[in-house]
Amino acid sequence: MAVAGRPRTFNKSEALTKAMYIFWEKGYEGTTMADLINAIGMKAPSLYAAFGNKDSIFKEVVSNYMPIVVNGQLKVLNTTPIIALAVEGALQECIKLFSSNENPNTCLVITSAINTSPEHSEHGEHLKELRIAYKQVWVDRFIKAKHDNQLSEAADPAILAEYFTTLIQGMALKAKDGASKQSLEETAKLALTCMYGYYRSSTS
Repeated sequence: MAVAGRPRTFNKSEALTKAMYIFWEKGYEGTTMADLINAIGMKAPSLYAAFGNKDSIFKEVVSNYMPIVVNGQLKVLNTTPIIALAVEGALQECIKLFSSNENPNTCLVITSAINTSPEHSEHGEHLKELRIAYKQVWVDRFIKAKHDNQLSEAADPAILAEYFTTLIQGMALKAKDGASKQSLEETAKLALTCMYGYYRSSTS
């Protein structure tokens, strides 16, 4: 008599990661439940039971994605003592993410819900709030740098943050369109000349 095999253990974290890559590549509107079912490898009833509908899955995916940003570019930005190197390092982390062979070449928070339909506008609004919070981290970092006398009096933390976060959003879109790593690095290198224009190499 054949012995039935043990049921496959459901790994929610692994399933969310698979769903994340689909939304990351196709965006919210471009992703279908069929895409998610195929990527995760679950039958539709099991998927709905575990996560709910597409909206619920996307919300969990966004939460699952955010540590990539926080533990990557923002960690470098906030833990590198010298502001010029902090900005350069954060940009390099962005470029690494946008040009990796391990994930879609863009930023999920920037590109996945740009053109949501009215009935799904909550997702666009939520990602907008995350982008605003992201920019505030940059503002706070430049404020600290100015307080530490690493930036000139002419430096405006809010304007610098606006500039670099706009740059990062642009690089994410260019990467999605196929821009090479070299192209992104050249863009970042040019942008850093702006940073050095306000940088004080001596804090004495």
